[in-house]
Amino acid sequence: MSEFNQAIEAAKRQQRRMLLWLGLGFIVVASFVAAALITSRATPVQVLPESISQYAQLNVSRGLALIIDHHLYSLSSSAEVEASAPGYQTATQLISQSGFGKVTQITLQPLPAEIILKTALEDNKTSWYVDKNLTAISNTFTTKLEQGDYNITASHPYFEPVTKNYTLKPGDIVEKTLSFTPITGELSLSSQPAGAKVSIEGKEVGQTPLSISLPGGQYPLQIQKAGFETVTDSINITQRTKHVSRQYRLPAERARVSLSVSPVGGTLTVNGIDTPVADVVKIEANKNTVLSYKKPGYFSQSQHVNLKQGESTKLNFSLKKEMGKVVIESTPQASVTINNKTIGQTPLTLTLDALPQTIRFDLAGYRSETRTIMPSAKSTSSVSVNLLTEKQARLQEAPRHYKTRAGDEMQLFTPNDTIIMGAERSEPGQRANEFIRKVTINRPFYAGVHEVTNQSYAQFDKSHGGTPNLPATSVSWLDTVRYANWLSQAESLTPVYKINGNAVTHINDQADGYRLLTEAEWEWLARKAARPTQTIFVWGNDKTIPPKAVNIADESAKGSVTHYVPRYNDGYAGVAPVMSMKRELSGLFDMGGNVSEWTHDSYSLTVPKQGHSYAQTLDTTLSDEHVVKGANWRSGTLSELRASYRDGASQARDDIGFRLGRFVYGGH
Repeated sequence: MSEFNQAIEAAKRQQRRMLLWLGLGFIVVASFVAAALITSRATPVQVLPESISQYAQLNVSRGLALIIDHHLYSLSSSAEVEASAPGYQTATQLISQSGFGKVTQITLQPLPAEIILKTALEDNKTSWYVDKNLTAISNTFTTKLEQGDYNITASHPYFEPVTKNYTLKPGDIVEKTLSFTPITGELSLSSQPAGAKVSIEGKEVGQTPLSISLPGGQYPLQIQKAGFETVTDSINITQRTKHVSRQYRLPAERARVSLSVSPVGGTLTVNGIDTPVADVVKIEANKNTVLSYKKPGYFSQSQHVNLKQGESTKLNFSLKKEMGKVVIESTPQASVTINNKTIGQTPLTLTLDALPQTIRFDLAGYRSETRTIMPSAKSTSSVSVNLLTEKQARLQEAPRHYKTRAGDEMQLFTPNDTIIMGAERSEPGQRANEFIRKVTINRPFYAGVHEVTNQSYAQFDKSHGGTPNLPATSVSWLDTVRYANWLSQAESLTPVYKINGNAVTHINDQADGYRLLTEAEWEWLARKAARPTQTIFVWGNDKTIPPKAVNIADESAKGSVTHYVPRYNDGYAGVAPVMSMKRELSGLFDMGGNVSEWTHDSYSLTVPKQGHSYAQTLDTTLSDEHVVKGANWRSGTLSELRASYRDGASQARDDIGFRLGRFVYGGH
C-alpha cells in the first residue's frame, strides 16, 4: 500500500474515533438530563409583574440545574436563578432544597425612562417644567422618570413655550431637539423734547415718538438730539413684558473736562461731591465748578472752571508729596521700628510721609509699645512713651478685684511696706513662739476677700458637704493646697505645689498660681494694711471689741467653751456665714475671727536672726506641721485675739479654714 493510501486510512480511523467520543458525550448529557428530569422535582418559576412574564428570560447562575419552560430542575441542594426582561432590572433568587417543587416568584423592578431634550440656545435661560413643576434651568434637559404619562414644557423668556406629552415605558430613551418660535413684542418710545434720533443695537430706526415691533430679546437703546445729552438704556422684551413703553426727559448738553491725574488712586470731588475719576468728566454748563483731587500723603489740589454748553477743556492734577517732621522719644532709651522697618534708637527726629505711621518701641525686659501717628507739614508731631517692665505692665493690667473660677472674690494689694511680726515679751497675752521678725512686703499679691466657702470647695471635692456660704473647715493643709493647684490649672496659672501621693514634694516659689497666704502676708493684712502704724488687733489697739468686728466666743458661748468674752455679742454661737461681720481696715473679712486659717508656712520654733530684715518669699521647707493664724468662734482669751497669735497644726479641725493668695506675676 502506498504512503498516500496509508495516510488516508489513518485519517479515517481518527475520524471514526472522534465520532465515537461525540456519541458517548451526547449519551452522557442525555443521561444526565434524563436523570435530572426523573430524580428532581420541577420548581415553577414565575416572573412578576405578569405583563412581562411571557417574555422574561431565566438562567441558572449557580448550581447544577436546568430550566425548561420556566421550570427549574436541580441536582444540587440549591440553585440560583437569574431573571431578566427588557426595560427591567435583572434580579436573582436563591432556591434551596426546601423550596423545590414550590412556586418561586421573582419580581423585577422597572428601569427608569431617560429623557434628553436639547435646544439650539446657548444662554442657559431655558426653564424646564415636568407636570408644571420647575425642574431645571439649562440649555439641555436630561432626567430619568418612572413609567407613566408626563407633560414637559420648555420655556424661554424670548420664545413661545414648547410643550410635549410623553407616555414612558420602563427603559425608554427619548432624545429630541426642540425648536422655538420667537415672541413678538412692541416698543413705544417718546421724549421731551420730541424728534430725538433712536438707535437700537447701533442702528438708527427712527425718531421719537416711535412704535416698533421687535422679537423677544435684550436691546441696547440710544436716544440722541443736538444740544442735549445722549441717553442710553437697555430694553428687555420677554414673554411677560411683550409691550414696553418708555418716556425720556433729555437733559441739556453738559460741558466736558478731560482729566489727567498723578498719582493715580486718589479721590475726585466736583463741587464737594465724590465723583469717579475718569478720562472725561461731565459738568454742568454755565456754572462755576470746583474740581478737587486728593490722595493721602499728598497735598490736595483744586481747580475752577466755567464752561459753555458742549464746551470741553483739559485739566491736569499733579499732586506734591506731603512730609511732616516727627520727634520720637522714650524712657528708657529703646529701639524704634516704623512700619516694620528698624530705624534706630530714641531719641529720633525724622521727616516722614504724611501717611499713617506705625511706630513700635522695643527694649529687652520691657513691654513693647506701639503708637500710630499721621505726620503733617503744618506742625511737628511728637511721640513719647514711658516703657514699663513686663512685671510693671502686668501689674498695671491686673484687676483690682476679680472672682475665681470657683466663685470666691480676690483683692489686689500692691504694698511697699514692712511688718514687725510677733510681739514683745512685755505685751499682754504674748506667747513664747511669737518671735520678733522684720519682713519687707513689696511684692504685689492677691488675697481672698473671705475664707474659701463650702460651695467653692465642693466644686473640687464633690464629697465635701456643708452649708454653702459657711467657710470650708475640717480640711487638711494638704487638701487646701490640692484645691489651690486645681484652681490654678483651671485658670491656666502655674501651680505652686508639686504633690506626689499624699505629700508635697516641691514648692515652686516663682509660680503665679494660687496658694495659701504666707504668715508674713497674713500678719501684714491683719495688722498693717491700710493703717498708718501696725496694730495689736485687727480692729486696732483698744482691748474693747467694736460691735460686729469679729465672730469669737462671746456671751452666747458661755458654758460651751473654757473662755469667752463677757459683754460682747456677735450674733453667732458658732461659725457664721462668710462676710457676716464688718469689713476690716484691709478691705477683707473675718481675719480676726470666725475660723482660724491655715497659712503656707511650715511651723517652726527657730528664732529669727536679730536685726535681720526678711524678704517676702515663699517658705520652701517641707513639714507635716504648718502655721495657723487668727482667732475663731471658740477663741475667748486675750492671747488668741491678738493678730500676732500663732499656732502649729498637722490635722484638720472644725474651727480651721483657709484663705487663698497668689502673686500677680511669678519670679522673685
